[in-house]
Amino acid sequence: MFATLGVRVTIVEKRPRLLEFADTEMVEALTYNMRDRRVTMRLNEEVDSVEELPDGRVAAMLVSNKRVIGDALLYAVGRQGNVDGLNLSAAGVVADDRGRIRVDADYRTAQPHIFAVGDVIGFPSLASVSMEQGRIAAARAFNLKIQSDPAAYPYGIYTIPQISFIGKTEEQLTQEDVPYEVGMAYYREIARGQISGQTEGRLKLLFHRETLELLGVHIYGEEAAELLHIGQAVFTLKGKVTYFVNTVFNYPTLAECYKAAAFNGLNRLH
Repeated sequence: MFATLGVRVTIVEKRPRLLEFADTEMVEALTYNMRDRRVTMRLNEEVDSVEELPDGRVAAMLVSNKRVIGDALLYAVGRQGNVDGLNLSAAGVVADDRGRIRVDADYRTAQPHIFAVGDVIGFPSLASVSMEQGRIAAARAFNLKIQSDPAAYPYGIYTIPQISFIGKTEEQLTQEDVPYEVGMAYYREIARGQISGQTEGRLKLLFHRETLELLGVHIYGEEAAELLHIGQAVFTLKGKVTYFVNTVFNYPTLAECYKAAAFNGLNRLH
C-alpha cells in the first residue's frame, strides 16, 4: 500500500519467499509487481538491531551486516492472541507463547465445554474463516449437526493487486503425486482487462488430468477475492473444468478468464 502511494519501501523477511502458503507463481507475479513499484526485497535476511539516527530517521542493522535506513520502520510480528487478561489457567486452558490456544476439529479447547475460534487459534486468521469457525463452535456447543469443510475455505490477500485462492497449490499436488494439468488465463487477454487497464492479472485453474475435477483456483489481479467465488462454487460441488467451457459468461467481465483458462488447460491434454 505504501509503495502504491509512492513511498520507497524496503521489505526485510527472514523467509526465502513471501506468502509461503500461496501458489508460487502468483507470489512471483506479486513480487515482480512490487519490485516494479520500486520495492526493495531483502529476503533470507534478519534484523539484528535498530537505532534512531540524529536526524530523526531510523536504521536497521541486518545479521548479514547490511544497513537499511528509512524515515520510519514498521515491525510486523503477525497476530498475538489477546489472552493475558482472561486468566485462562483458572479455567484449565493453556495458551502458547504467542497467545494461541490449541483446539480440536470442533474448536473445543482442553476443556470440552470451552471453545475457541478466530485469530486466537492461529492460522489462517481470516475474518471470513473466523466467522465460520464461530458458527461451527456454537452449533457443536448445542449439539447441532452442521457440516463445514475447511478445505473449501477461500483465501483473500488484499495486496495491490489482490491474491485469492482455494484448493491445492501446484506444490501440494506435486508432493501428493496427483496427475494434474494447468489452465491459465491473463487479464490482458480478456476484453474487460483491456478496457479497465487491469492487464497484469492472471487466473489459474488446476484440475485432475484424468477425471477433470477442479482441484484448485488461484488468482492474482484486481477483484481477485470477488472473482474467486465463481471457482469456489464449482470446487465445493466437486465440479469439472469442463463446466467453465460449457458456461456463457457475461461480456465484458473478468469472469471470462475462467472460460479462457479452461480452454487453455484442456488443450494441453491433446
